[in-house]
Formats: sequence, structure tokens, C-alpha cells
Amino acid sequence: MKKILPIIFFGSSNFSIYVLKKFLKKYKPLLVITLKGKPKGRGLKIEPNPVYSYCLKEKLNVIEFENWEEIIEDFKNIKPLVGVIASFGKIIPKEIIDLFPKGILNIHPSLLPKYRGPNPIRETILQGDKEAGITIFLIDELIDHGPIITQETLPLTGKENFNQLEENLGKLGGKILSNIIEDYLNNKLNTIPQDETKATYTKKLTKEDGILDLNDSYQNWDRKIRALNPWPGTFTYLKGKIFKIFEIEKINEKSLPPKILKTKIGDFFILNNDLGLRLNDAFIILKEVQIEGRKRMSGREFLNGFRNLIFSEKS
Repeated sequence: MKKILPIIFFGSSNFSIYVLKKFLKKYKPLLVITLKGKPKGRGLKIEPNPVYSYCLKEKLNVIEFENWEEIIEDFKNIKPLVGVIASFGKIIPKEIIDLFPKGILNIHPSLLPKYRGPNPIRETILQGDKEAGITIFLIDELIDHGPIITQETLPLTGKENFNQLEENLGKLGGKILSNIIEDYLNNKLNTIPQDETKATYTKKLTKEDGILDLNDSYQNWDRKIRALNPWPGTFTYLKGKIFKIFEIEKINEKSLPPKILKTKIGDFFILNNDLGLRLNDAFIILKEVQIEGRKRMSGREFLNGFRNLIFSEKS
């Protein structure tokens, strides 16, 4: 039987669910707080936050958050000892932090003080880091600033995309939390301050961050595509339409015929029925794409259905 701990868990993303899944193998929080769902689709129907749906499935006590005033009384009635944040998406004010006798722990998907802010997982991929990691720290009023309780690294292959790395780090975070939580509640763990001289910050991303420059390097294309999908997405333009690119593969130039080797930067080509593209320093196969107004498809499917968008009739 799972042990119920005096914890309120704050989370609003898939990362939160991965943490919870690992944590629930051994423990159960008193309550989960998640952000209210947002309108989606043409009908703007409210779609529940994924954490809310997961908690209902697991029969966890869960509240959709709208404003702090509405839930302060719930906190006081529950009398939790500690809070745990895993990708909540909203800053917790001091008056809420003060309601927890042992403070609030944050499960952050980077090796703090590196990559503070909203996009540590994406930044890890964009920078081509050889390792990622989880930091559990005690929050204060500043962003990702409080003292560190524990850290653990995760080696990277250099091929992870955002979804894969989010899942791997979430599972690692849940495992570490399970391993340390009782020692923390029993005052058996020490904290160490973060080294402010090594602090780096990530930014909030916009759609424009996903633009793929045809004159850019293969390395930057590869990192952006792996880091920025599914959001904000990576794309270029084709005959004035947004052309999303989800997956690419580099070709060994030694295997290419002279005709393809003579193509210019930005030119498309066909190789063994696959759709290819010449970049500044590489030749690539477009494995999965989507043209504006159409469904996501393989490069081969796109080539079969939209060849006229890429090649003239003489090609």
C-alpha cells in the first residue's frame, strides 16, 4: 500500500506526470494542484490539463488552479508539511510558500544554476550538451534560485528530441524525489547555495524561434528540430506556405551522384524516392514534414502528392 505523505504537488505538464508516475510507485501526495485547462480547437472547447486527467484516472485528490485566494483555505485545512513543484507554470508567491513549514521543493530539469527559467530541456538540446540532469532545490522568491538539496546527471546520446528528454528527466526526477523525500521530512538532508557566478537563463520561446534558415548549418537544423518540436515547431517557407519539418537525416556525401552534388543551397532533390534538401554544409533527407493546410506526412508522401510545389514540370 502506498504511503500518504503530507505533500501538496504542483504540476501542469507531461513532465509533471512522469514525475508523479515514479513517485506513486511508493508514495501518494495529499493533494495535486494544476492549472486550469485552456480552450483548444475550432470550437474553443476547454480541454483539461493533462495532469488533471491523469489524477482523475489515478484517483488522486486534484484541484484546477485559478487564483491563490480560492485555495488558501484548502491548504490551511490540509496542513501539509512540504510542497513539491514539477513544471507548474506559475510563480508561487511568498505568502503561499510560507504556508508550508518545510518549504516547497522544485524538481528542475537542469543542473542548476545552469538553465534557469522556462525552457531548460529545450536549451540543453539546442546547446548540444553531453549531459542533462535533475536538480531538487528549495524555492525562494527568485526564479530557480534557492539552495540545492540534490542533483543527478543524465548522459545524452545527442539524438534525443524534446519529448524523449522530457520523459527521461521526468522519470529521473520522480525517482530522486522518492529516494530523498522521507530523509528531507526528517531533517536528515543539508542544502548548499547555488553559485551565482555560473547562473545562465533560458528565454520564453515564440513561433519565430522555430524558423529554419536554409543557409544555416546541419548541426543547428538538427538541434532546433529535436528541441523545438512539438512546440513552437520548426519550419521554413515553400511557395509562400509554411513548411514544417519534424525529422531529418544527414546523407553521406560520398554516396551521392554528381547531379545532386551540384545542387545549390536550398535546392530540393530526389534520392531513392526520398525527398532531399541541400543545406549550407550538408545534404539531408526530409523524413517527416507538413505543408500549411495539410496533414503531417512522410517526405515520400509529400513528394508523391506535392511534387509540383518543389519542382517545375521540366524537372
